[in-house]
Amino acid sequence: MDKTDLCYLPAVEQKALLDRKEVSVSELVDAQSARIEKHNGHLNAFVTLRLDEARDEARVADAERANGMARGVLHGLTVGVKDCFATKGIRTTFASKAFEHHVPEYDHLVVQREKAQGAIILGKLNTPEYTMASNLCDNPVFGPTRSPYGKNRAPGASSGGSGAALAAGLCSLADGSDIGGSVRNPAAWNNIVGHRPTSWMIPDVPNPLMWHNMNTPGPMARTVADAALFLSALAGPDPRSPVVVSAPFPPGLPDLAIDMKGLRVGWGSDHGSVTLDPDVAANFEAQRDVFAGLGCVVEQRDLDLTDLEGPYGVLAYQRVSREVEPAVGRGLDSGLEAHYHQTRAETGAALMDAETRRHRLWNDVALAFAEHDVLVWPDDPIDAFAFDDEEASQAMDWTYLYASPMLGLPTITVPCGFSPSGSPRGLQILGRPGTDLLILQIAQAYETATGFGKMRPNLD
Repeated sequence: MDKTDLCYLPAVEQKALLDRKEVSVSELVDAQSARIEKHNGHLNAFVTLRLDEARDEARVADAERANGMARGVLHGLTVGVKDCFATKGIRTTFASKAFEHHVPEYDHLVVQREKAQGAIILGKLNTPEYTMASNLCDNPVFGPTRSPYGKNRAPGASSGGSGAALAAGLCSLADGSDIGGSVRNPAAWNNIVGHRPTSWMIPDVPNPLMWHNMNTPGPMARTVADAALFLSALAGPDPRSPVVVSAPFPPGLPDLAIDMKGLRVGWGSDHGSVTLDPDVAANFEAQRDVFAGLGCVVEQRDLDLTDLEGPYGVLAYQRVSREVEPAVGRGLDSGLEAHYHQTRAETGAALMDAETRRHRLWNDVALAFAEHDVLVWPDDPIDAFAFDDEEASQAMDWTYLYASPMLGLPTITVPCGFSPSGSPRGLQILGRPGTDLLILQIAQAYETATGFGKMRPNLD
């Protein structure tokens, strides 16, 4: 098989080749390593690499497979780890100068579970400082990441390194984190899949504010089936987490087949306040016919999302400010440092106002789910801006992405086409808490019907 084709195969197909011994783990790692060496220099998706160690681990994995000792559902597949997740013995900078040379002595739970299921870590992936300093995938330690779909385009934030690596065929799977769209926005802008699970389904352990439920790790992949397989490896309770949310299905690939006939879809893009680019809007509305063609009952359902940014920021920065505290006064991004001090000075009244707005949003969404099985929204109101356009990144309206972390909703972003200039676009499928399998099944049916995710970037 052509090495480029091998690198772009869905992870579930790579796994099938490994299981049938038609491809070795070493061959897969060598092909991806060569691709990293060819393309990462201008993409800057990986910022810390461990290719020699990965090749050694691939040989061990091949020996284990030869002896019938596959260790888990990811055995022999490769992952890229976002540089916000601690990796034992591997530099983890949080994209901050304060931790430029930091090498942890422990693994984040996500990394523990990746290793336990047999995955091979190729390296660490780029992110903004503490994932929140910028809406560009740029930081003072490693610089910017660029999209494989255009050398001057941004790959999204904050899991932009993960999105770019997957779109370029540099790894089988990549993890991300999502406190305000950071799994979903890079998925949309890189023509891949990003799944934000029900809050606490993948425990964020350790973290400095354990009861805070807005940030969650999430699987990123080239296909819905790959995201489902990856979710199965990452999900499930951990004794260090105070909230128990069961895994949606056992480790392995679940049955994603679904009869869409009669499925009730709440369709919305206005929501009272979001200004949507006309061409993005036309592209989104064209997808209504896809869902109708699959047998869904598609009905307009616009919610009131006005004035979410302020309450979202008050709630989200409770966690972010705790996260950045060790870097305050040590060269931390000035915007993050200002948010830190602002959050420390926040009044109880401001917190109560934010919680009141969240409660009102929950009531609206609960009423919507009484009439619809899922909600379908655009992912972003505009197409990807330039990789270095900080002004455009700050001006972008992220409202479509706020409801899911504020309410803990499982949400998947899937490719839904391209702009006239070739910029990828995505749409979101939102479900009630705990309905992760359902939205994966719906996303799989949509993916099969459209085939948008099969379009590769022009790198080779």
